[in-house]
Amino acid sequence: MSFKESFKKTAQWVLIRPKTTGVIVFLIMLVLLSFLVKLRYEVIKENERREMSNILQVARQNFEQVLKNSYTSALSLAMTINDKGEPEYFDKIAPQLVDKNKSIDAVQLVPNGVIKYVYPYEENKEAIDYDILNSPYVKYEARKSIQSKLMYFAGPLKLKQGGIGVVGRLPIYKNNKFWGFSAVVIRLETLIKQSGINAIDDTKYYFQFSKVNPSTLQEEFFLPQDKALKDKSYLMVDIPDGDWKLYLISRNQNGIINQLYTSISLSLLLAIMVSLWVTSILKKPAELQKLIEIQTQKIIKREAEFGAIFNQAPVGIAKIDTTTGNFITINKEYGRIVGYSTEELLATNFQSITYPDDLQIDLDHMDKIKKGIIDDFCIEKRYIHKTGKIVWVNLVVAVLWKEGNRVLNHIAIVEDITDKKRAVEELNLSFKLVSEQNKRLLNFSYIVSHNLRSHTSNIELISSLLDGVKTKEEQDEMVDLLKQVSKSLDETMRNLNEVVNIRTNINLTIESLNLHQFIENSLNILQRQIQDKQVVIENRVPLHIQINYNAAYLESILYNFISNAIRYSHPERKPLIILTFDEAKKALSISDNGIGINLKRNREDLFGMYKTFNSNPDAKGIGLFISKNQIDTMGGKIETESEVNVGTTFTIYFK
Repeated sequence: MSFKESFKKTAQWVLIRPKTTGVIVFLIMLVLLSFLVKLRYEVIKENERREMSNILQVARQNFEQVLKNSYTSALSLAMTINDKGEPEYFDKIAPQLVDKNKSIDAVQLVPNGVIKYVYPYEENKEAIDYDILNSPYVKYEARKSIQSKLMYFAGPLKLKQGGIGVVGRLPIYKNNKFWGFSAVVIRLETLIKQSGINAIDDTKYYFQFSKVNPSTLQEEFFLPQDKALKDKSYLMVDIPDGDWKLYLISRNQNGIINQLYTSISLSLLLAIMVSLWVTSILKKPAELQKLIEIQTQKIIKREAEFGAIFNQAPVGIAKIDTTTGNFITINKEYGRIVGYSTEELLATNFQSITYPDDLQIDLDHMDKIKKGIIDDFCIEKRYIHKTGKIVWVNLVVAVLWKEGNRVLNHIAIVEDITDKKRAVEELNLSFKLVSEQNKRLLNFSYIVSHNLRSHTSNIELISSLLDGVKTKEEQDEMVDLLKQVSKSLDETMRNLNEVVNIRTNINLTIESLNLHQFIENSLNILQRQIQDKQVVIENRVPLHIQINYNAAYLESILYNFISNAIRYSHPERKPLIILTFDEAKKALSISDNGIGINLKRNREDLFGMYKTFNSNPDAKGIGLFISKNQIDTMGGKIETESEVNVGTTFTIYFK
């Protein structure tokens, strides 16, 4: 029987059975509409998942920011421990850390694992002399931070001083020996508030916060909301600094189903109406043929649509000749990954687009497939994109067709993992940035000791002079000088405090600073030395010059170069220091007529730490080292011109 005859017979069957045809149409419509309802369900489900993911990521970022701020405070507190292992200025530093960091409630110093210093004292005095390394409840997590030599957040746990909170402990080592901990205490209510958990709309979702108890190995939940997660829709992220888990849970498990009731009802109604409509029109033979043609076109269109969906699979799929490596068939995603059209790929083989360094390992695996040693393999490899860029993929190869023991062709499935690889590279870059940050923190410690030394010396000198004044005019003059030094010291402390706050950040705080005014501030600080040596200083930098720089670094750089010019003045002539600025090159030059430097002998060590080039008892070999590092950090450079017994010129180029 020919196709034409079969079609005619089927059409006749349909025409004489309108009710049966109506039922069939109803079932078909019901299946198709059910498929559409399912798609709508998946869309709603995906939107909810994305919304939950966004909320959860914001909460996790807030948690990480709280822990990051806590790490900064703990590190700042650790820096108060001198080389003898004794805390200095705890009573001054601790209040500032607690007051300025809203994420923490208390700070502690824990020498040898025993709490000895706390702030605030009254609220936390019950914790004094608590031996955390020998306490069965907290020693596990305390020793964990010692083993890792990293800050670890213990808890939530019952605090010795009352309440529940987490304790971040940073192990401190002096002379390669464990000294104790620098610790911050964050009460649970503070942690929850700062994380922003309470700020979300809790009518749809709620948070839960948990940790596996190191003693019982049971997961414990710390928020008052429902702790049962079974049969509930939720997302979870890990917070590794405290081994915590943060859950976001949907309150209405049936919410999506409720949203679909209308769609389901309409689909059922539409299926009934269509089936009734088909039944009615089938009663009209004159209209039946037209309806068949329309339905035929719809079927063809549907087949094309399903073919397009298959062709646009989210992974690349290719059928390949195993012997030659030539492509037989491919989907569009495969071509998109490597950047070639279907026609271009069908005219080549996989070897030609494989990155040369990865080709041999691919061929070795293919050789095993040809020999029957393996039937499939999975590797990570690189393709060369049509544009020339490198594309990382996860490649899965499996035998597709054999003829006896000979493999004729195989299927290759590739997943683009370039973004994942890039994420790993960015993680490695983050580790490098952390190392650079540690170097900056060390640089900062030098800044503190070096910059404050001049201020404290001036205060000490003025204080001693106050004891010997005889007239009120002299006393007022000394008091005015003391106020100026005190104001300058306060400004320096504020700048240094700002540097403390940014030490754990990759980027320094940059401001628009008036260069002329900063030079004048440095000259005020050095006024005593200038008067003692009768130095003539010419500040030729125009009043309008503004540079984008970190304030603490600029103050340190100017102080170091001007004080060096004064310190190494020539004993046989009146010291002269000239400061000029080249606006075209954005360069500051500091010239003096001092004793000069033998650059042929000392150029390599000029900016080295503790490198000195004369017998001056005040030379420390720190100032130029600090300044060079600060200039490099800000993206600038420095050039030096000097001649012995003639003078020296330092030129600082700003970015």
